[in-house]
Amino acid sequence: MKAMVMRDWGEASFPATRPDPEPGLGEAVMRVRAAGVGLTLLNMRAGRLGGSTPRVMGHELGGDIVAIGTGVKGLSIGDRCTVYFYLTCNRCRWCRGGRETLCENFGGYVGAHRDGGFADYVCLPAENFLPIPERLSYEAAAVAADAVNTNWHCMRERAQLSPDDTIMLIGAGGGVGIHGVQVAKLFGARVIATDVSAEKLALAREWGADETINVRETNPLDEVRRLTSGKGVNAAVDYVGHGDTFKIAIESLATAGRAVVVGAGKGDTSFNPLGLVTSERIITGSRHSTRAELIETMEIMARGLVVPVIGMRLPFTEIETIFDAVKGETLLGRGALTYSN
Repeated sequence: MKAMVMRDWGEASFPATRPDPEPGLGEAVMRVRAAGVGLTLLNMRAGRLGGSTPRVMGHELGGDIVAIGTGVKGLSIGDRCTVYFYLTCNRCRWCRGGRETLCENFGGYVGAHRDGGFADYVCLPAENFLPIPERLSYEAAAVAADAVNTNWHCMRERAQLSPDDTIMLIGAGGGVGIHGVQVAKLFGARVIATDVSAEKLALAREWGADETINVRETNPLDEVRRLTSGKGVNAAVDYVGHGDTFKIAIESLATAGRAVVVGAGKGDTSFNPLGLVTSERIITGSRHSTRAELIETMEIMARGLVVPVIGMRLPFTEIETIFDAVKGETLLGRGALTYSN
């Protein structure tokens, strides 16, 4: 099979020919039809998520099951599936309690700790393959598997949005952020989108943002106060995750507001503990989604309530071109890869 292989962390992937995978006990093989590309992959390529090399990356996938190993139940040849990103034990208290993102025996990530789908085929534990609804395309399912399900979990469980909330999204024009705009509007919230360019903010407006702030042209905290009559926002989600951006998220909050970090950027931040006591603000993180939430996300997308926003679409052998756009902050929305198999 054709595959894009990374020899070592930090290096570009190169095209190579590898044997077609054979499923082992409890595994299945999927022919990849579409893949999504976002900032998580650059963090993975830098070695920040652990794992080992050489490695085939790619975890936002849609395709067809073509082979099934012994001991597998619930999968059939020809099933249309997406991939769940995390490698979990399915036995610990967190997994059994439906919060497998906190697995006590966490095995790592698809594309970092075992080969992912920037190849014609991907072989994974059978429980990592989840069915795609009939009305959803392979590409939409691939986008659902990271860019949308992350937001579904974040908005419902961590930001705890309600229809009378105002939320600020930091990095709203990026691959996860632009879908966050749609999910936040689905919850009925008023959305203030912040980003670094007029193009990204125009995209956020197109997909439902009520207000926009260009952080390179104005002080975001001053603008938030102006837009909220001095009260602050009820929730702030930081897709960038730098110390300085999360500080903005915290300082933008109204009484009882929730600041949620999703991105994995650089630097630390600080806060005043007394301020948390007196205002009952919440500072927290949000980690991907559960399998159940990914299934819910795909159903929402199959109904047309959230739509994939694709800013660049290329053959999977041209993944480095999309990486360059992500690094240069020029990619609007999500990157997508096509397959000729």
